Amino acid sequence: MNRTILTILLLLTMQSAMCQSLGAFTDYDKHFVVFDDGTFRQLEFQEVRSFAVGSSCVAYIDNGGSLKAYANHIQYNVSPSVSSFTITDNLFTFQVGSQLYVFEQGNRRLLSGFAGRFMVGDSIVAFIDTNKHYLSIYIDGQVYEIADIIVGDDVNFWVGDNTVAFIDMHDNLRLVCGKKMHELFNVIDNVKIALGRNVGAIVDESDGAFRIFYDGELEQVEQFTPKSFKCGYERVAFVNDMENFRFFCKGEIYDISGFAPDMYELEREMLVYSLQGQFFTFIDGESYLVENYIPQSYSIKGNLLTYIDQNGYLCVFENGEKQVISYNVNEYFTAGDLVVFNEGLNTTKIYYQGKTYKK
Repeated sequence: MNRTILTILLLLTMQSAMCQSLGAFTDYDKHFVVFDDGTFRQLEFQEVRSFAVGSSCVAYIDNGGSLKAYANHIQYNVSPSVSSFTITDNLFTFQVGSQLYVFEQGNRRLLSGFAGRFMVGDSIVAFIDTNKHYLSIYIDGQVYEIADIIVGDDVNFWVGDNTVAFIDMHDNLRLVCGKKMHELFNVIDNVKIALGRNVGAIVDESDGAFRIFYDGELEQVEQFTPKSFKCGYERVAFVNDMENFRFFCKGEIYDISGFAPDMYELEREMLVYSLQGQFFTFIDGESYLVENYIPQSYSIKGNLLTYIDQNGYLCVFENGEKQVISYNVNEYFTAGDLVVFNEGLNTTKIYYQGKTYKK
């Protein structure tokens, strides 16, 4: 096996209105390395068991099984043991047995000593406390109990970036966006739900109508159930029952195509889709033709599209323009607006906002 193949995970973070990059990878010597604001720092000399990266924190289990974190240029010993951990752009949660914790600003906080099912969004955690029989959320440093749970019963809930939807014990569908709760309607049949940031897409199967929640209001946008729908940052992409490809963005609806795409993906603010063998992206109300073919390998993270073109070159598409960043790439991975790639023998590079950094 080629020892230069890397296991890589990356991120983009915003702090104090300044762009800052943070990433992590295991190098060819199995050392664990972070990329922090343009510099490389080796954290571990032995291979780590697993790791993940958020917008302001790298979390990992070291060779001995301890959970550690790297944030604000500091390495932390978080817990001597861990059952599981999850990291998003803005939250780092972990479990030790039935205990659910969040780690923020160098400190860990116990959310529940008896946590049942839980889900983590970009900026929100929803969890069932099996001792208190509550569905609770954690957001902006506070825990809020939002629904009673009948003993021995469960509750249906869904989580988005900063949203939570759930059906209460009276069969009412409620949606929490930020810290505000909205009662939407009484559920007679089943519902299909997708959530994003400040937005939710809902099909009430009792009437089949397609509705979008945005800016505190639930509005019907299609009379019949769409073929598919996906949510991003204040955006919803969907194919309606007539197979028209449409896009909701901050209250406006755009008709992208009268034909259903072969595939589509919505990541934050970027929509990528293929149509009749061509590869497109839709940004700020405008479609861009990226390539006249579908790349065999591509990645959509944040507002960055990365792919291998027909010549084998590693390319990025951002701000409506294509740029080649490597002519001889072995391996690459992206997250946020970062690309980490391997060139030649034991050469790791990172591309970020037009600059390439070499380890």
